[in-house]
Amino acid sequence: MINYKNLGYKAFKNNQFEEAKSFFSLAFTEDEKEEILFLISLSEAAKNNKEDAKLIFEFYLVNKDLKENDNFDDLNKLVSALETNDKNADKYEIDENAISYKEFKDAITNSKNNNKKFKENLESIMMSTRLVIKSKDSFLNFIEDLFDNGMYQIGARYFEMFVEIHGSWDKKVKDIAQKIKKYENKINK
Repeated sequence: MINYKNLGYKAFKNNQFEEAKSFFSLAFTEDEKEEILFLISLSEAAKNNKEDAKLIFEFYLVNKDLKENDNFDDLNKLVSALETNDKNADKYEIDENAISYKEFKDAITNSKNNNKKFKENLESIMMSTRLVIKSKDSFLNFIEDLFDNGMYQIGARYFEMFVEIHGSWDKKVKDIAQKIKKYENKINK
């Protein structure tokens, strides 16, 4: 039996968005209705905003196995913002159940209980709210902070996703790659 969903993934990764949309349409089942409709919408939005759509797609792929995408409302809101091509997307208010990465970093820096570690603060935030990262630079800072605070595996996953989408031309990307290399050399000894 042909797995149209996997063919859709492959087409999307190869920037063949119309084909991806067709494959996802063929994969439609009532059980996966919400997920497939999300993938079809994302494929359509990618035609006009490839970079952001691929970032959303990679986020979806990283989290789909963790069953964290059971509710597609937030992902659909992101796709909707892409579809409307709203140039003021960064001006949208962060809802009350979310915190920006800058706010998270400021809270750690200004905390009276500054002896709490990054990892503990991050886990606490993730349990109670969503962490919103609005820019490439903030995302790189987040990845670097993950490495600097011993969260190597998740940092490496996010880094791989970032490089696949944005490339590795940036100096900060190369610096993070060096940290990964040092970590890998350390664990392989």
